[in-house]
Amino acid sequence: MHRNYFTFYHAATELHERLAGGFVFEIHSPRKDELSLSFITAKGEHLQVLVISRIPELSFYTREGMSRKNPRSASLLESICEREVTGVEMSPCDREILVRLSGEETLVLRLFGSEANVLLTRGGVVTDACRSRNTLVGRPYPESGDHANESILGELDRLAQSRERFFGRVAEHRSVATEKNALPDLPGFDRALQRNLVERAGGTENPEALFTIFQDMFYELLDPLVQSGASAAGKPQFSLLHQPLPGAEICSSVLEGLNRYSSAMWSWLHTAEAQRELSGKLQQQLRRTERELQEFSPLESEKKAAEYETCGHLLMGALYRERSAPESINVADIFNPGGADVEIRLKPELNLGDNAAAYFRKASKSRGRAQSMRRRRGELEKRRVELEGLLDELSGLSSPKAVKRFLEAHTSCLRKSGIVPPKAADPSSPFRTFRLSASATLYIGKNARNNEQLTFTFAKPNDIWLHARGSAGSHCVLRGASMQHRDEIHRAAGIAAWHSAAKHSELVPVMYTLKKHVRRAKNLPPGQVVVEREEVILVRPSKDAQ
Repeated sequence: MHRNYFTFYHAATELHERLAGGFVFEIHSPRKDELSLSFITAKGEHLQVLVISRIPELSFYTREGMSRKNPRSASLLESICEREVTGVEMSPCDREILVRLSGEETLVLRLFGSEANVLLTRGGVVTDACRSRNTLVGRPYPESGDHANESILGELDRLAQSRERFFGRVAEHRSVATEKNALPDLPGFDRALQRNLVERAGGTENPEALFTIFQDMFYELLDPLVQSGASAAGKPQFSLLHQPLPGAEICSSVLEGLNRYSSAMWSWLHTAEAQRELSGKLQQQLRRTERELQEFSPLESEKKAAEYETCGHLLMGALYRERSAPESINVADIFNPGGADVEIRLKPELNLGDNAAAYFRKASKSRGRAQSMRRRRGELEKRRVELEGLLDELSGLSSPKAVKRFLEAHTSCLRKSGIVPPKAADPSSPFRTFRLSASATLYIGKNARNNEQLTFTFAKPNDIWLHARGSAGSHCVLRGASMQHRDEIHRAAGIAAWHSAAKHSELVPVMYTLKKHVRRAKNLPPGQVVVEREEVILVRPSKDAQ
């Protein structure tokens, strides 16, 4: 329900309470398929609204604090920066949140999934857009045919108040529907809500039962019970309905619920991506193992060994015979009396005794090769069973914690196969080190020169760099985590706060960003840097990783 009309309707109401009287601070795109709108509320607080496109599992959510854009990326809709927000409301006819600005302009948050966009309109015309600007600017807003003539909530209210109107809509739909059980097009009810309606009605086609359940659902959606939970498979879920979700947390507001859901969904998506990558490597190893198994043929080597040994014995029994030719000899087959003579290839430079010895050596080598093949085949069979077990176990994981436990439990096996890189010699000896999780490690500088070495020699571009804001302190580098790993970042920030001059404060602001956004500047002493595109969180100083 994270993309449902009712979700956006209640979110718009909550945004109005926070943003009305504040102003637009900055709009930019921090990464592909994401737009960030930064506001300063009437109380002077920073609030980000993030709009996601082309990711079906996400729509939009908010984040406290300020995230400055990369100076190398272009600002969007610069003309409205520092413009006052006069109000926020939901479009009555579509999934669009309207942010009213001073100067009779409107910022339209269009939340259509893959078509998600932010438009600027004035006087019923689009004057600017974050995406597809060339095709949208100058077009009327709203576009004819894109919106219903009447309000979604108004029509739903009339349907909920009139049994006859609802029955008429059902009958009209069924007269033209290609599917017998298809529900009428109820405004604002997406497929998920329609499925829920049918399930709660017990799958019946009875209009009376459908009407009763529709009434209940409509009034639940107007007075929502905001829940953030997860399915049996571990996939995050979000709901406004009063039906309990598995393992759900009740949220005090829709924005809080969307934030919890989005954070869990980002984590779930990264976990799913990690699982796909790890599964692909395991399957590649399994295919390689199976190919190697097919190439081994110990029976063939044993057959060759028997043939070589037979030739050696036949030559030993024919030492008195004259060669018919330097390269071969025909001898009677003493192991098959009455059979045809056997032609044996010879090395011309050797006598018959030495040729027999050569055949015995070949037989011994072939027999040894067959034994090695059998040992290797046993190892490969064991490896195949091990890989199949790992794939089965991996496919059943549904949470980031489960994947971490899987990696911790099978690190040695995965490292031996080359799936996990071998453990390198610890390069962090000059720095303080804290292990935050199986994959995340925090490195802390000891002094100005050590900070310089940590940031500009040791740290990699996509490591996370942290430092207490406005206070002297150690540079900190978090490796093995991404910007979406909030738990690790929060713990690392607490440690960074402890290793600063503000360690005795109750709360310390800590800035963090990717190391590639940290640079030296002219005339600055060692250890002092210029930080771009940082985010700031308030944390309690913590002496260790606990």
